[in-house]
Amino acid sequence: MTGSVPRHSMHRVLRGACAVLAIAAGMMAPLVPFAHAEQAVAKALPPQGRAETLQDLLARVLDHDPNVRVGNAMLAVMEQRRLQARSRLGPSVGVTVTRGRAEQLEFNQPIDRDTVRSDAALRWNVYNQGNDRAELKAVTFDTTAAREDMRRAREDVAQRIGEAYAELWRWQSLVPRSAARVASVERLAQMVEKQNKQGKLSDADAQQAQATLLDAQLSHEMVVADHAAARDRLLVLTGGQVHETLRIELPAPSASLLQAVNGEVVAAQHRAQAARERVRPRLSLIAPRIDFEYRYNINNRTDPPNIATTEEEQGWTLTARWDLPILGEAQARRNEAARRALANAAEAERVVQVAESELATLPPRIAQAERAIGHLTQQIEQYSALIRAGELQFEAGRRTLAQLAQLHDSRYTAEERRAEQEFRLVSSRLRQLSLAGELLRALGLSSY
Repeated sequence: MTGSVPRHSMHRVLRGACAVLAIAAGMMAPLVPFAHAEQAVAKALPPQGRAETLQDLLARVLDHDPNVRVGNAMLAVMEQRRLQARSRLGPSVGVTVTRGRAEQLEFNQPIDRDTVRSDAALRWNVYNQGNDRAELKAVTFDTTAAREDMRRAREDVAQRIGEAYAELWRWQSLVPRSAARVASVERLAQMVEKQNKQGKLSDADAQQAQATLLDAQLSHEMVVADHAAARDRLLVLTGGQVHETLRIELPAPSASLLQAVNGEVVAAQHRAQAARERVRPRLSLIAPRIDFEYRYNINNRTDPPNIATTEEEQGWTLTARWDLPILGEAQARRNEAARRALANAAEAERVVQVAESELATLPPRIAQAERAIGHLTQQIEQYSALIRAGELQFEAGRRTLAQLAQLHDSRYTAEERRAEQEFRLVSSRLRQLSLAGELLRALGLSSY
């Protein structure tokens, strides 16, 4: 049940192990009775600092995550592409400035002529079978898809940080429980040693008690190491300071939650629609492109003047142009767009299928985890009562050392299982809300 320690945090694990050895050394002093073992729980808690909820942590670090910044940048890119597509529907204005010098013959006389001319032009594509409007609609869908991608990125980051936060809470809650186990087993070992000196128990019983104590201490070291590893993982994910964690409170699943869709699904559906918009009718392959152009002469200075040439002051033209590649480029381009539309539609179906299939598996897991937590809590209380009674029976010689040590181990095993089920419950709910695209809203944060 222990996690692996990242290499970059090995030094912290070593420091944690040293701290555990110091705690174990301090436990050699006489301990309080088991009835006050809860005091050991409080003493084993991490140093008190400013506690930070998951909501506060996400509000502090979410916008600085690289995945979220990529999503914001790509949304800005698509917004600019949409502006580019929209500008094709309007006219364009241009200015042409010409400066030249030429040696010419005029009436068989050589002349050096300087020319400075500037013209303004307004050009407008008035007809192209609606291709520009179709592209604008397609890019609009792409922009919406990019916005949903950004929302999905925020949900994914929130889920990943939330799971790391829950894992830290899991080990943080186990550290004092493990320390309480060490305290109880050490008191048992002292009791055995006392009875051994009185001749009531054999040396084998004393050695067994010491072995049980060593096992509890080693187990505690592993819990402390896993706690340090979980803290380091959350530190890397957030890129900043990690405060004390608190229990994550999430809303219970509702029927409306199962009908929601996440940003990945919506983005895939909008991309499929954008691809369909780019599949133009076959008539567009042979339709002409009609352009209107208006020209106006701003300035024309020719020195010496060319009296034999007419100068255009202003004028307009309407041009119809048919582009028919004889090797089939236009048809192939349309076929490519059609195949892309089919691929995007299939991808949208795949994303929906994956999300729905995973979402359907989570309610049974959540229900099982909730039941297990209730049963394990009751079991821990029962083991605690048995240990209290067992210690009295052990002192009276009515229970063996092995039986009492087994009770201690069983209670701690139940505590570990309860912490694991609590982590599983929180992780499943985080995943469920994330798949439904409602995680940030459930935490009271903005999805965009």
